[in-house]
Parts: sequence; C-alpha cells; structure tokens
Amino acid sequence: MASALSGCYMGRTTITTTDGRDYKIYGDGELLCESTSDCTIPQRGTPHTIELEAVKGNTVVGKTTISREITTSSIAWGFITYFVSLYVYQAYPDHVYIPLDYNNEILNRKLSESGGGDWNVSPLESKGSAWDAPMSMPVDDYDAPADEY
Repeated sequence: MASALSGCYMGRTTITTTDGRDYKIYGDGELLCESTSDCTIPQRGTPHTIELEAVKGNTVVGKTTISREITTSSIAWGFITYFVSLYVYQAYPDHVYIPLDYNNEILNRKLSESGGGDWNVSPLESKGSAWDAPMSMPVDDYDAPADEY
C-alpha cells in the first residue's frame, strides 16, 4: 500500500501563462522553473498555499495563488489509511494558468512589437468583447404592427 500511495505522489502540476509565452516562474520567491515551456511542480502533499509569479527580466508580469485541497482520491485512500490521507494526500490543480497583467509596460511593449494591431489589445483597454456591447437598433427601422408594442 505504501508503494501505491508513493506512486501517486509522482503526479505533477503544469504551470503556464495565459499568453503561452516564455517566462521564469517563481514560487514564494524561489525560482521554480527557468521556462514556462516545461514547468511542473509536485502535485500532492500536505496542505500548502503557494504564490506563483511569472517574471520577465526583473519585472513580475503576472501572479496567482494556488492551494492544495482534499480531493476524491484523498477520501478514497482515507478508508485504507485511517484517514491520514486527508492530511498528507492533498493536491494542487492539474493545470495552473498565471494571468498576466496587460497594463505592465514590458507586456505592452512586447505586444506592440509583435504586430497584430487590434488583436493584441487587452480586453480591459478595449472595453470588453463586441458580443458584450448592447445592441442598438433605431426604432424607426423596425416595421412592426402597432399591436406588438
């Protein structure tokens, strides 16, 4: 049983950024990964919260916080381990995206250099999606019978 539990400890949490580009990843101030192209951390263990930061040069361009939580596997193994697994077998999510701050000067410079015009504008700057905008249709153009009003 010990080998079965330890084998499950080999699970990894994959960390990427929302734009998929390459950044250094720090966790609680320590370098975890030199590159987001292959960044994983151990998934299972005791309860822990970690603050992840995406860094380009010396500037933090995005951050998020994740915590290990009790999972279905923790509960399932609990019946065999006298519920010790509820404490030692918690897990981070399988995949974590670090949201980037598009107001950051470094990201704005990269976006303007990469071209694409309006496609590279942050949703915050563009006031959201066109699908979210209210539809405005002049009443004069609508020829409905008066009883439908």
